[in-house]
Amino acid sequence: MASFFADIPAMERVTYRSSSVVAVAMLSLLTAPNAGAKPKEPMHLQPSSKWLLNYADDSCRLARQFGEGDDKVMLVMDRFEPGDGMRMSVFGKPARTSRMDGDAKIRFGPDQAEQAIEFYPGKGDGKTPALVLRSEVRIAPRSEAESAAHDAAHDAGDFSFRWSTVTPAEEAAVTWIEVGVPAGRNFVLETGSMGNAFAALSKCTDELLDHWGVDVARHATMTRPVTPKSDPGKWIRSGEYPKEMLWQGQRALVQFRLDVDASGNPTACHIQQTTRAKEFDDAVCKSIMRRAEFLPALDAEGKPMASYWLNSVNFHVGL
Repeated sequence: MASFFADIPAMERVTYRSSSVVAVAMLSLLTAPNAGAKPKEPMHLQPSSKWLLNYADDSCRLARQFGEGDDKVMLVMDRFEPGDGMRMSVFGKPARTSRMDGDAKIRFGPDQAEQAIEFYPGKGDGKTPALVLRSEVRIAPRSEAESAAHDAAHDAGDFSFRWSTVTPAEEAAVTWIEVGVPAGRNFVLETGSMGNAFAALSKCTDELLDHWGVDVARHATMTRPVTPKSDPGKWIRSGEYPKEMLWQGQRALVQFRLDVDASGNPTACHIQQTTRAKEFDDAVCKSIMRRAEFLPALDAEGKPMASYWLNSVNFHVGL
């Protein structure tokens, strides 16, 4: 699949500011962001480009520019499979923050509640301020009841929990996105209805499956996705942080996908997106391929079938 725009800073070229005391390598799992207070007097930015959609080999990227001059912001949303989750980053001077980490506030308005999501500050292409959210984002935060059900299943050793999904109507209802920058001024991206933009993004991710050689028709009616047999959070360990990167205080976000055969065995590891050196990518695939174990996906008739599983690893150097 070809890339249609080069003016958006690539995630592969985002660099992070960091300080090194303790290193932790964590497998990022979907969590329920916390709601917070609405920031006051945000800056409102109108669109200054059309929506741009990038069909990559292993992901889909939706992006748009807002504002002009020193207020210009580029919104980038990456999705790695069909569904409602995405990685979100903003580039531009309004995204600058003096904080090394913490929570950014995100709200998809007017209907959805504010979410607090951990972030990294960075530089796109080495010069453009960037605010990179560390975990997956949905337009609607998870409810407390659903998050509690997920946590209870996880604590019981059941890793087959399936989250509810955002509806097309909820996507179409989004007309602005408010970004709360820690130690900075909040800004609102006046998107207009995002129904068509999210529909185009969904079409792109549906086509990813065919590109990966996945049986799209069987997946549309599957009764069970690929399901971990053990806790994925234990498949990569702190001691596997690349030593040279650790001493340099380097952080990284690595998004990966595993091919999983009809017996539930991982057969290949693909890096979908990375923010750092190849040493991190190699550490992820080596560790995950060695420890991952799954129940295979089942089709409509309950028969095992080849499929995939994906997640992300957050290499974090912190205090």
